[in-house]
Amino acid sequence: MTVLIPRTLAEYILLGPTGDRRQLQDSPILGDVWIAYASEAGPQELLITTYKTNTAGLVANWIDDEVDHDRLAHDASGREPRKIAYLQGVIAARLYFDEVLRVIVPTTNWWSSARIQSDMAVYLQPASGSQRINAVLDTVQEMAAHWSDPKTIKRSPGMLTALDRYAALAGIILWAAQTTTIAPDAKQLAAAIKVGKGEIARLLTDLFSEILDRQEQNDANRRKQWKDSLVYQVSLNRRADMAVARSVPSVKADAARLLFTVNCAEIAWAVIDSGIQGDHPCFKDATGKQSRVVASFDFSNFRKIVNLDNLRIFNEDEDPEIQEDKLKQLLPDGHKMPEGQKLKQAGAKLISNLVQLSRDVRAQRPIHWELVEPFIEIKIDTRPSVSDHGTHVAGIIGARAPQKRTKAIAEDDRIDGMCPDIQLYDFRVLSRNSDEKDTEFAIIAALQYIRHLNERHDYISIHGANLSLSIKHDVRNYACGRTPICEECEHLVESGVVVVAAAGNYGFQSFTTTDGAFESYAAFSITDPGNADGVITVGSTHRSLPHTYGVSFFSSRGPTGDGRLKPDLVAPGERIHGPFRDGWGDLDGTSMAAPHVSGAAAMLMARYPEFIKQPRKIKKILCETATDLGRERSFQGSGLLDVLRAFQSI
Repeated sequence: MTVLIPRTLAEYILLGPTGDRRQLQDSPILGDVWIAYASEAGPQELLITTYKTNTAGLVANWIDDEVDHDRLAHDASGREPRKIAYLQGVIAARLYFDEVLRVIVPTTNWWSSARIQSDMAVYLQPASGSQRINAVLDTVQEMAAHWSDPKTIKRSPGMLTALDRYAALAGIILWAAQTTTIAPDAKQLAAAIKVGKGEIARLLTDLFSEILDRQEQNDANRRKQWKDSLVYQVSLNRRADMAVARSVPSVKADAARLLFTVNCAEIAWAVIDSGIQGDHPCFKDATGKQSRVVASFDFSNFRKIVNLDNLRIFNEDEDPEIQEDKLKQLLPDGHKMPEGQKLKQAGAKLISNLVQLSRDVRAQRPIHWELVEPFIEIKIDTRPSVSDHGTHVAGIIGARAPQKRTKAIAEDDRIDGMCPDIQLYDFRVLSRNSDEKDTEFAIIAALQYIRHLNERHDYISIHGANLSLSIKHDVRNYACGRTPICEECEHLVESGVVVVAAAGNYGFQSFTTTDGAFESYAAFSITDPGNADGVITVGSTHRSLPHTYGVSFFSSRGPTGDGRLKPDLVAPGERIHGPFRDGWGDLDGTSMAAPHVSGAAAMLMARYPEFIKQPRKIKKILCETATDLGRERSFQGSGLLDVLRAFQSI
């Protein structure tokens, strides 16, 4: 068992003691990455953001080439594959901590800054470097002792520079990953660090020496390809979670449909979620013969399709049998390719696609989506593997009540969604194998693909997107609303697509105090992508008595960390009745509130086509016409969604 470094100690080293603590750390390794490596030995799922003018393709290839130098040693040691893949502006990789330190950090603007290089010159000299490392580790020893027993050890540790803190925590994490000494409490951990000082110093000396050797060995001509630095920063590839009645009358959507004769048949909405059961009867069109789910795409496996490891498999020199086996692993459940012998015949074309994708990767070209589509498009009747969540969300937007009464259909199941004639697109980003797939990278890929679909034609194919998903935002890592997924949502909004997101279900939390656990409401609890400015962020109310009960206790509260009003408005999210993969049922959460607003936005575009590709105008109308529930703005936003009033205001 390896030593695990507690979050509090990692933050102590990185930021300083509680009474004299910095609020931000300077290194390009964001705080959540430090904490993840400190808390768990082994690789971490990372998102690497490129620096300014350099493309993600160039940076991804550089990283792949650099780690390829020791690939044989990597594979022989039993380390997990790195799974490097890229999209526009961002790279996903599964890297060990030493790989981040050796390969990624030296390509950052922080590392090449005059201040860090000046400090680094001391570390790189044999005599002064050894002296400096020992001095830093002496200070860290004091830090660990003070952290473990602040009441008896009164003297505060000495001052450290940004590079000193970086080196100290890096050395301790590297040491902890290979140390089997168990330190069950703070004092024993502090003592173990004291004993391990010599080994930590050796690891740091070796690290800095290897970085220097790598920099000297790098081809100067190749560095001329770079524009400035390669990498801006490194964050976690965060996990996404579901933000988990007759609610339509509460927002007056039924009245608006009757009074204004709204038909949403020409409007299409993307549901980015766990998947829609496309053959569910509630998604049939008016004839009852055809599903209104236009297409289904499974992005949970996307990373493997554009993985740079494919460069070593799908090329002209590789064994065809190995390629066929790998090909079968890349095709999702419910894929649209033929089975059996016909699949083997079609496989040649698919392998050709993968070979071309590999060439594009090496040439640093953007993703060629037409080559990817055969690997992500699935049959619409493919059963979602995770849960009923996506089907339920889609039903709130676009369920159609069965026209015929039968004993098999309960009266409660004869309800319409907001837009019972709308077209739906199914984007699956959550999967059963959630260890690595339910990540920010897959959602970003889906958002970029929507932009691609809309750019194929002169007209817009997908008018809006619903994300009933929740990704926790750590304010120390990114400016609020500036995380990779928030930035991608902003790009989609700027392209003319309405983006609606759940506020999150973190409005009620359990806090730890000196007197024990304390449960209360939590401000500043909006999750991503709801923190994005252009997104319509939706909180939850009671399904039928919103004026009486107000905002749901679980609904995340605003404002955002940088002081903007969120949520934008609220909608019913408690005990909402909707379709499941088999039958119907109730679910709760801001996940259920968001699709009410998606439906309202779709209705506005259907009735007033001039608002198509005007997402900010639609957001303004919905917020300005919401009903004030008399609650705090940081709880309710502009108030309860009121579709009828929105129509009457135009």
